[in-house]
Amino acid sequence: MHLTKLEIQGFKTFAKKTSLSFLPPKPDRSPITAVVGPNGSGKSNLADAIRWVLGEQSLKLLRGKQSQDVIFSGSEGKGRAGFAEVSLSLNNEDGAMPIEYSEVTITRRLFRDGSSEYLLNDSKVRLNDIQLLLAQANVGQRSYSVVGQGMIDHILVSTPEERKAFFDDATGVKPFQIKRHNAILKLKKTHQNLADVEMLLREIEPRLRSLKRQANRLEKRGAIEESLHMLEQQHYGKQWWDLVDSLEAVKKNFETADQEIAAERTTLKALEAEMEKIEKVEDEPDTGLVALQAKYREVQKKRRTLRDQQFQTEKEIELTRVRAQSNWAPLPLIRIVEVVGAIVKGIKGLKNISEAAELHAEVDAIFKQSSDLHKKLQRPNPEDIKPDPKLVARLADLKKQAEGVTKELGAVEKEIDGYVSKEKTDRTELIQTQKVLREKQRQIHLLENRRNGLKIDLARYEERQGALIREMDEFMKDRAVNVRAQRPASTPAEDVYPEIQRLRYKLELIGGIDPEIIQEYEQTRERFDFLDGQVGDLHKAIKSTEKVIEELDEQIEKQSKKVFNKINKEFEKYFKMLFGGGSCRLVKLTREDTEEESEGVTPDRAFADTGEEQREKDETIETKIKKHKDPVIGVDIQATPPGKRLKALNLLSGGERALTSIALISAIMAVNPSPFVVLDEVDAALDEANTIRFAGILSELSKNSQFVIITHNRATMEQADVLYGVTMGTEGISNLLSVHLEDVTQGGTARR
Repeated sequence: MHLTKLEIQGFKTFAKKTSLSFLPPKPDRSPITAVVGPNGSGKSNLADAIRWVLGEQSLKLLRGKQSQDVIFSGSEGKGRAGFAEVSLSLNNEDGAMPIEYSEVTITRRLFRDGSSEYLLNDSKVRLNDIQLLLAQANVGQRSYSVVGQGMIDHILVSTPEERKAFFDDATGVKPFQIKRHNAILKLKKTHQNLADVEMLLREIEPRLRSLKRQANRLEKRGAIEESLHMLEQQHYGKQWWDLVDSLEAVKKNFETADQEIAAERTTLKALEAEMEKIEKVEDEPDTGLVALQAKYREVQKKRRTLRDQQFQTEKEIELTRVRAQSNWAPLPLIRIVEVVGAIVKGIKGLKNISEAAELHAEVDAIFKQSSDLHKKLQRPNPEDIKPDPKLVARLADLKKQAEGVTKELGAVEKEIDGYVSKEKTDRTELIQTQKVLREKQRQIHLLENRRNGLKIDLARYEERQGALIREMDEFMKDRAVNVRAQRPASTPAEDVYPEIQRLRYKLELIGGIDPEIIQEYEQTRERFDFLDGQVGDLHKAIKSTEKVIEELDEQIEKQSKKVFNKINKEFEKYFKMLFGGGSCRLVKLTREDTEEESEGVTPDRAFADTGEEQREKDETIETKIKKHKDPVIGVDIQATPPGKRLKALNLLSGGERALTSIALISAIMAVNPSPFVVLDEVDAALDEANTIRFAGILSELSKNSQFVIITHNRATMEQADVLYGVTMGTEGISNLLSVHLEDVTQGGTARR
């Protein structure tokens, strides 16, 4: 691979489109192109143009401060350019550049608005693509391929870390270094992604555990609810249909009693009508008997009123008992714990009692506490519920009054019977009818008492039914309708209500759980599993990337070691050739070497001095990839000219530094030749004798590399095959004049 053409337009002083053509290689060597011209004519701008098109980003190396400084800024006779463009054409017939083109043209274009673009054979590409392509072809803009003006001794005065980049190009490991750098960036990004995913997992995991517990509780709740629903269906089904049967029986008996009372009342009315008829027939009604009969009716009315009041009071007492049973609730857990604790404490206290009487009293107290607790934990029967004392007192008073009225009624009856016996009148029919009437009234009274009892039972059952409906609707919801609509095929053999209470209590302990918890749990679990899988994939990616880095490190170390040793030998050879003796050596510097030289003044050491070393710090990504950092961080140069004992490079003179740098560059080009090399006045500090030696070295190295040299020295010009002269007119624009030395030798003329 070699240069074929360089085209410049709007770059620095080359305002007009300017082309430089390079001769093709000869069988024994590559042609040398020399660029000459007076100071300030723009010769070095050609080297800057080549460095710029190869991707140089440092404005300092391009001798500028802003990116627009590389664009022609105008002159008195010429306006400023709107853009700068440089195209470098390369012959790639040997395939040194891994691309399917025999002719490769790299173009870089920059506009005044700051936008720029890179082109490869007129196709837009990235800078990284061009850098990798050039590195694979052993060409680099920051290495010995382009040595700018004043940079000949830069290798010597630069730091070991800066020299390392130079030697990475020199040893041919730059392509591996680029791949390694990209792998490190990928590894760093993967670690960052891993840290982000692990952070998300740490945030999600507590919520997932909480949701899982709730989901498990919901599953348990489902099983408990299923058992509870089955028991509730059995329990309430039996309760409901037992009530329905009892209510139907009471209603039937009540209707029968009501019919009997109606029949008796019909008979009573007939008797009363007969009495009135008999009394009308009598000419002289017995006023004494009439008065007793009126008194008898008055006492009966009073008894009826008391009976109605007694009935209402009994009804209220029964309804109160039913409502109390319906509203019953078991003791709260905290109260149960308190009572059980008191019982346990009392049992423990029995050990300290020696007197039999005292022991008996304490046992009775404990038994009473246990019995009370047992009763309070069970649903009470209506008969066991104490009604309102006021109602009980009222009922007792009414019963007492009723007893007095009954006695009074009996006394009136005796009076009537005594009066009738005393009079012994002929009113036998009237007296007999009165007896039948009183007997009928007593029968009706008994039937009404019986009906009132049935009415109380009916009210009690209806109240229980209403309470049961409310309870069923509260606990069974929509299922209650089915239970009340269809009689169960079988009934439970034993009371299942305690088990229902136990299951309800377990549900209360579990608490209310939103059914959407399951959906949220599934979504959270899927996300957690996905992220967990991503963690596994990221760990695999990290291992894979680390393996790639290790393989690249092996390749870099193997090739670097082999080429570095060769460069060391060639460096010593050319050093002695230029200096006529002396010694020199290249030394690789590792991280361990720099840490020892720094006398331990590291950030960790500084933290230790301030007492902060003991603080726990999270492992950062930098520390994770620290082991993958290049162990070689720099290259040191040791050079001692003949007859001197110098160790520090800064003690060398300008000429000695130039010769040392030339010897080093020559050694590198001899071991790992670049397809082309641009040298910008590297021989400026050499005397005539050393210039001749330098020219001889160029002639030898041109067998493997194509040279473009910007020079003022005659000896260097004599080695060139083509001379390009750079001139600058009054417009401040650089112009080229090309001379083929073979044409001059054969009597030809220079061409513009």
